Amino acid sequence: MGSAWLYLLCLVGSGLILLGTAEPGLGPAESLPRQQREGTELVEALQEVLGKLGSRELPALEKRLSWVPLCEPGEPCAVRKGARIGKLCSCPRGTVCNLFILKCS
Repeated sequence: MGSAWLYLLCLVGSGLILLGTAEPGLGPAESLPRQQREGTELVEALQEVLGKLGSRELPALEKRLSWVPLCEPGEPCAVRKGARIGKLCSCPRGTVCNLFILKCS
């Protein structure tokens, strides 16, 4: 009976010793600061990216695909591309884009 208790005590003790010893580099005391450092670096990088994306917001008029900037009278308003004419800008009220000289008049 005494040897059974001694055998059980040695088995439990060795089990506790094996659970208490961790492999190098995987202990919770060493991995926690490294994980926190990596987490803060990740958060800082995400904040930087979000800041850059937020600053590049286009005005409401430029978001429309059909929006063309306004040009001054006398400025080129179109460009000839072979047989086609491409629009560069919109002429202000009271003027039209003269397709012969390609300027607002």
